[in-house]
Amino acid sequence: MNIPYAEEPIRAPRTRTPAKIAIILCCAIVASMWVYYFVFATDEGVYQLQDKSWRVAAQEVCVSASIEREALADIGDGYIANPTDAQKLQRAGIVDTATDILDQMVTDLAAIPVANDKDATRVEFFVENYRIVLSDRRRYTAGLRELKLPPYTETAVGGGPVSNVVLDFTAGVKGNAIPECSPPGELGGDVKA
Repeated sequence: MNIPYAEEPIRAPRTRTPAKIAIILCCAIVASMWVYYFVFATDEGVYQLQDKSWRVAAQEVCVSASIEREALADIGDGYIANPTDAQKLQRAGIVDTATDILDQMVTDLAAIPVANDKDATRVEFFVENYRIVLSDRRRYTAGLRELKLPPYTETAVGGGPVSNVVLDFTAGVKGNAIPECSPPGELGGDVKA
């Protein structure tokens, strides 16, 4: 006896759609980045010096400069939002003196010897950017000496204020752990009068 059998429907072969391939590829790339980060990447930051003795010497220079600079501050009257012409000139003098101290600090930091060429390049980059900060401070005081009250603005470097680059070197997560060498922020708060 012949038993008729039901024909099975013919199924199309499975194909991978471009979207599935793209998702799998993205997941593989992300996974490989994490593997690289946790297994192969070094803890060394872009600005981090290999020569630890430079940091120790730099910290001494910066602490000394900070003490000298802080002795200039007279904040007994607090922040003056609309200073008189005499107060603008006085502020310009104090800021210029503080900037002179910072300028000498940067010169002293540049003179600290480093052990290798990579560190020398990093220090040179730091000094170059710190000098931009000093130039921005001088531009601010020039406005005060013209009896204006300009806002303190910073030169943009790498899409952000130059102090960000200096802060990454001095106190960033993978920086050199010398926050004492960071640029001071005592010039903020001015509004145009």
